[in-house]
Amino acid sequence: MIQFGIVIQMFRQTSLPIRLAALWNAPAAPLLLLLLALSTVFAFGHPDRERFYRGNGPSDGQSSANLTLAANMSPEHNFLGFRRLTLDEDGEVTYVPYNRFPPAGYALIKLVILPFGEDIAAQIYAARVFMLATFAATAILAYLSLRHLTAHRWIAFSASLLTFSSTYWLYTSDMIAQELGLDFFGMMLAFHGMVVFEQEGRFRQLAVKACVGMLLGWHIYGLLLAFVALGLIKTTGGGGGG
Repeated sequence: MIQFGIVIQMFRQTSLPIRLAALWNAPAAPLLLLLLALSTVFAFGHPDRERFYRGNGPSDGQSSANLTLAANMSPEHNFLGFRRLTLDEDGEVTYVPYNRFPPAGYALIKLVILPFGEDIAAQIYAARVFMLATFAATAILAYLSLRHLTAHRWIAFSASLLTFSSTYWLYTSDMIAQELGLDFFGMMLAFHGMVVFEQEGRFRQLAVKACVGMLLGWHIYGLLLAFVALGLIKTTGGGGGG
């Protein structure tokens, strides 16, 4: 306690420029500031039922459809993801399935809303908070990747903060949609694996992150194709130069 008090007293006696310089040189400062900025999404966002039904915009339509797909994944329906079912006069059930994306993302949403039973309002709130957490995790992965690429913490911080402060990102940050939040998170996860592989040669990390990304969406294949193509060009060029 005495040592802690001495540190606090010394900090109070330090001038503002020295404090700012210490903050600038602190290794974890950019990441902490980014986390502080991302916390405002949770603090000022209102992922409640009223906002969920705020109109007929694309955000609500996609959120409703994806939450329905996740909620309907159950042993009762053999884990089939469907938006609606119809029952004709003969009692025959017709499903309207949706299989454009891998089921892993919907399964994650299902796990998030599962503890809330039939409470639709609680399911909506939990799913939106989960998507906000995915948004924040994607921003952090972007920062870590840029820090590796640029070797400059504050450039990585500035680029990540500006990118994820855009109107588009903030509008879709709590949108329950695998093809946006979860799919892009998978792409950024794989991209981070690529950066670490190129700089440190950690292939296992690349493989694991790429596999997770493929479980969350299809858009990652374009990124993987470009990465493999560039790797082949680099290898061929290196061989020719030798």
